[in-house]
Amino acid sequence: MNLKIITAPTTEPVSLAEVKLNLRVVTDVDNTLVTSLIKTARSHCENILHRALASTTFELIMDSFPSQIELPMPPVESVRSIKYKDYLVVETTWPTSEYIFYNSEPAQIILAYGKAYPSFTPYPIGAVKIRYVAGYKAGSTDPNLLIPEQYKQAILLTIGHLYEHREDVSDEVLKNIPGGVGSLLIPTKIWSF
Repeated sequence: MNLKIITAPTTEPVSLAEVKLNLRVVTDVDNTLVTSLIKTARSHCENILHRALASTTFELIMDSFPSQIELPMPPVESVRSIKYKDYLVVETTWPTSEYIFYNSEPAQIILAYGKAYPSFTPYPIGAVKIRYVAGYKAGSTDPNLLIPEQYKQAILLTIGHLYEHREDVSDEVLKNIPGGVGSLLIPTKIWSF
């Protein structure tokens, strides 16, 4: 199983204005640095949580259809397509009438009643590709897609640490992220991926 990003987030969970207020930065001199730190901190927190903290399009690549399909990096907003490729390199889109997207945690793809996985001789590697959108969305009407405050605070703590230690280029900077970040994230970490 392989997971890759197709479309990276275009909106971050915390804004430049929120971060500057938190850092007590009043000038625009460090805007480029702070913007970069927002992305770095979000990514760091995502790696701890195994969750997408900003809306991202992923592609899950598998060699064949497993008995159970779980989609990593919740929350999952929607499944865009499920495609499979046979040994002749013919790619087919699996019709949505054949499966059900069950938005649990982790999200699952289950067979529709009376349906079966496609019967085909798969391409030797990467024969099944599931493209889906996952992550929290600012201003969403779905409360399950609004980023929890504890994640925003973890991102802000990480940014504050990186901002204060930006001159230190050693690996110790990320190893010494404040313990409060883990305390905010670990209780809701996805452990299965």
